[in-house]
Amino acid sequence: MKNKLFAASILAVAFAICACSSDEEEESLADKCKGGDDASCLIGTWQMLAIQDAAFDYNMVVDFSTGPGTLVINEDGTFTYTYATAVSSLMAADCGGLNDNGKWTYNAETKMISIKFTVGEQCNSSPTTAAVKVNATDMTFDKQVFQTSEDVFSATKPIEYYKRVGILE
Repeated sequence: MKNKLFAASILAVAFAICACSSDEEEESLADKCKGGDDASCLIGTWQMLAIQDAAFDYNMVVDFSTGPGTLVINEDGTFTYTYATAVSSLMAADCGGLNDNGKWTYNAETKMISIKFTVGEQCNSSPTTAAVKVNATDMTFDKQVFQTSEDVFSATKPIEYYKRVGILE
């Protein structure tokens, strides 16, 4: 009888543990970004650290590290971009620290993001699309999307480089 009670107790504890842990585990950021083609990988807060030249070993053309731009991409299809305040930015005097907002969509098949500016300071009101490369920590747009008035004449293929600084829940 004692063995049956003991076995029943063990079984009850096992069921309780299983019931508590039956919730699905949330997919990790690394898993979401594994192929770089999941829109959920874009969600979060990013700092634009530089405009680089993709044609020449990603040499830095404009360094924003002392006052990076900040891009917040929300799951609901909206974004906010705060323009860089770095001394190296030609846009710092006119737009540095100002926000543009809008809507974004992502096509996983073509790996293209579409940006449509809707409200804000309108430092850049032109809708645009760009090819995106993204992983858990880094993201690039294949052209200038936000810091469009920077001096990049020395670059053959200027791209915007971002570093993830936060994940939005």
